[in-house]
Amino acid sequence: MKDIKKYIPGIIFVLGISYLSMFINDLFKSYINIEALTIAIIIGIIYNNTVGTQDIFKKGVTFSLKKLLKIGIVLLGFKLNIYAVLELGPKILIMVLVYVPFALTLSIILGKIFKVNKKLATLIGVGTSICGASAVVAMAPCINADDDDSVISVSIVSLLGALGVIIYSGIATSSINISATQYGVWSGLSLHGVAHALAAAFALGDTAGEIGTIVKMTRVLMMVPVSIILSSIFNKESIGNKKAKFPMYVLYFILAGIINSFKIIPVNITSILTKGSSLLILMAMTAMGLSVNFKSIVNKGIKSLVIGTILFIILSTLSLITILNFI
Repeated sequence: MKDIKKYIPGIIFVLGISYLSMFINDLFKSYINIEALTIAIIIGIIYNNTVGTQDIFKKGVTFSLKKLLKIGIVLLGFKLNIYAVLELGPKILIMVLVYVPFALTLSIILGKIFKVNKKLATLIGVGTSICGASAVVAMAPCINADDDDSVISVSIVSLLGALGVIIYSGIATSSINISATQYGVWSGLSLHGVAHALAAAFALGDTAGEIGTIVKMTRVLMMVPVSIILSSIFNKESIGNKKAKFPMYVLYFILAGIINSFKIIPVNITSILTKGSSLLILMAMTAMGLSVNFKSIVNKGIKSLVIGTILFIILSTLSLITILNFI
């Protein structure tokens, strides 16, 4: 009981900042939606590098970052529907299967060009190609990445995803000759986070939104094979006993997806679980910000933003050209 009490102040503190970030996002999202995740990280970093995270909060902050995050990733699985993925058709499934490894490879190549460490470049690629911040924090343990690399990656993919929503929504309401199906596939295939893809896709109506949702969830499923492959690669590259471990919560994530696909749990319950996932992941991002030393990330951040921006421009352009010609 005494041990539990040690975590409570920090958890409450993290929860408070999380709700504050949601409030700020709601207040300004009609102008720019930069996501509560990004706002929470910024608030956390500012607080830790000005006031300093007090000792009474540190155990709860660490618990939120390490434990609540894993639960949040597992609950994210309740958004998956395997049957809907299979109904997409071979063309779109092939596009997803090609897009993810291509994006990852391109990010690593750009990392070498701009002299950014491989783990950071990999996380930017993961966040860009799979499901934004959620993928970054899920994959970081697979490659034994530093917290600094995770924070930078999350911040970049969240920021670029938010800008992507504005750009894509503008295209949706412009005179460009693109069908609802094509636009939905494009949004679901190339925007960073789940929230980004859905926000942009629904800008052209329900048909585009529903297609974008299914395509995006197909990309989320890629988190499973990618985590296995990355764990294997970085284990081979590790030195000594510091090996990247395959996170078991990814398997629980799959199980949650299977349960949701078979509709074993009522829809109203899965809705609560997925909302819980969003809150827990947000709390983990808040905790991540509260653990960051700004000086240690500022030098890495500029080059990483350039990599993320180039990566997004190339991927969104190539995917749009492909979709307009083949869908």
